Amino acid sequence: MSFASPDKLFWLLAALPIIAFYILKTRLRRRPVATLLFWDQVFEQKRQRSLWQNLRHWISLLLQLVFVTLLGLAIADPLWNSQEDTGQDLILVVDNSASMRAVDPASGKSRLQQAIERASDVAGTLRSGDNIALITAGASVRVVVGMSDFAPTVQEALLEIQPTDGPTRIGEAIAAARRLAADDQKRRIVVFSDGGIPDRDRLAGQQSPSGVLSDDAEFEAATVRPDLLSGDLLSGDDVRWIQVGTSADNLAITTFQVRRSTVDPIGYSLLVEVKNFSSDPVETRLTLQLDDALVDVIPLEIEAEGAFRKQIDGTSRAGGVLTGKLKTDDVLPADDVARAILPDRPEIPVRLVTGDASESYYLRRVLESIPLVRIMAPDSESNDATTPLSVFAGTVPERLPDGPVLLVDIPDSGPPVGPDGQPAWRLGQRVEQPIIADQDKQSPLLRHVQLQNVILSGGRDLEVNEALGAPTTLLETAGGDRVCVSIERSEGRILLLASDLDSSDLPLRIAFPVLMTNAMNWFYRETGEIRPAIATGQTRDVPWDVADESSSQTAQLIAPTGERSLVTVDRNKVKLGPLDQTGVYRLASEDDADAERAETATPGAGDDANLVAVNLSNANESDLRVPELPETSAGELPPAGRSPWFYLILLAAGLVITEWALYQRRVVA
Repeated sequence: MSFASPDKLFWLLAALPIIAFYILKTRLRRRPVATLLFWDQVFEQKRQRSLWQNLRHWISLLLQLVFVTLLGLAIADPLWNSQEDTGQDLILVVDNSASMRAVDPASGKSRLQQAIERASDVAGTLRSGDNIALITAGASVRVVVGMSDFAPTVQEALLEIQPTDGPTRIGEAIAAARRLAADDQKRRIVVFSDGGIPDRDRLAGQQSPSGVLSDDAEFEAATVRPDLLSGDLLSGDDVRWIQVGTSADNLAITTFQVRRSTVDPIGYSLLVEVKNFSSDPVETRLTLQLDDALVDVIPLEIEAEGAFRKQIDGTSRAGGVLTGKLKTDDVLPADDVARAILPDRPEIPVRLVTGDASESYYLRRVLESIPLVRIMAPDSESNDATTPLSVFAGTVPERLPDGPVLLVDIPDSGPPVGPDGQPAWRLGQRVEQPIIADQDKQSPLLRHVQLQNVILSGGRDLEVNEALGAPTTLLETAGGDRVCVSIERSEGRILLLASDLDSSDLPLRIAFPVLMTNAMNWFYRETGEIRPAIATGQTRDVPWDVADESSSQTAQLIAPTGERSLVTVDRNKVKLGPLDQTGVYRLASEDDADAERAETATPGAGDDANLVAVNLSNANESDLRVPELPETSAGELPPAGRSPWFYLILLAAGLVITEWALYQRRVVA
């Protein structure tokens, strides 16, 4: 132990006057008395003292000297051996990832609560000249408190730390701490964690069994020091780990993804994986629900360290939130539930109008083969909420109807549009050999469609009036003729195909029904695919077709707790993440009239196009077995709780009480 202010030890000289006053004896005052007979007896009794009575005043003197010594040492500000270096930069890194939610059965406290308590004790050891900072390492790294010399600020901020459902970012947090305090000699990083990091063997300074770092490890290596091995990234002379929590068994859903069936437009396939992170086999069951309807109950028998994997097929036209739930009472509930969004697949009403000279046999049969399509009579009215698709074959309407429009085998130029009444499109001369030489491979209309070198009989060049909307050329011949064009307009999308299907070989190819299916999805802004569930901590672009492909706008992301944040929609995609809560998120456009209602509404059918499922899906966070901590050469931390002067003051107070007791006894005796 050393002293921060050794010059203050001169206060120990206060013991000299105490000793002097004790040595000096009070001179007895002379008083005349009538006789000494009785006084001699009193003096004789006073001389007959016990050994304790003779030593009692010397013990009192000793206690007073010890009291002065303790006060003098406290004023000199004693330091523990680990505090001898003055002016240290102490950075506390608190892991608030998903695994830190696990509750210790013995104490009834979560790992995060234990970490906060221990971090608060370490913050209490801060002394004059030191600086302290606080960083959290959950789904994202956040500097909660920058460098400060006021420890109570950090202690208050520790109480405000909330757990997340994301993976730990310890490596990135240590990198941020090293950037926050650049002086290697003064920097001390204290990590409070259960050690649940990717490639846990790296924690003890060992190379991963595969010899290759994970993606997270590579990012951490590039962030901290690329020239160091993986073990050095998380340890070193400036890093000390303080482990919290005890090992616990756990059962978790690590995969829960849904994709569209390849044979049924209303079918889906669910891939689910459940892992057993324990050394004992378990028996449980997995319950699947679509909104409030029970889909299936699957009994599970998983061996020790084993996993259950299965693909489950189902159908649903209405869609909704598909939820999987494990029947288990383990210490981490966040990975016992997983969700996926099934999009609604509404019926598509189609109003087919044919010209007098067009049979449209192939077109009708292809439309009838699409399960979601319902052919309507040309003059019938639709009672559906969905705007009918108007299909014109071999004829051109006098006025383009509102809603989506498909025109095939176009005989004439389009109807007048715009203030000047110019035709919506103009047709060129008929092409003799309209062989497709180029196609827009990026368009969703031509997904899984290969039409190059295909002859489109009756093909003619299409020149679209920009007053109608923004045109995009999909198919182009070797001569530069545009035979297939898509148009974006506010009243509904338009697709023009200048080809005679009855005499062309296009309907005989498998590409034609695929093209028509893609067109149905494109008209109604459906991708035909299921939006995948996102894992917490990930950043991903998700499709959200709410605007023109060329436009960019802002939207609101509503968390399961109702908290809102702004996101950007660019080219019909939204960049989300990293998200730190599991559950169902909701996307709402800025001009959505029902935005306030959407904040509290329960996700359900009809709203699935705006929903995003977020699951834990992280085997590393679900493995609650505590790994071995690395050995460190970092200096020892001061005993948590109080500085040495505090205990010296307590001892001094105890001596005062002892001296008072002795004085009282002396007076009464």
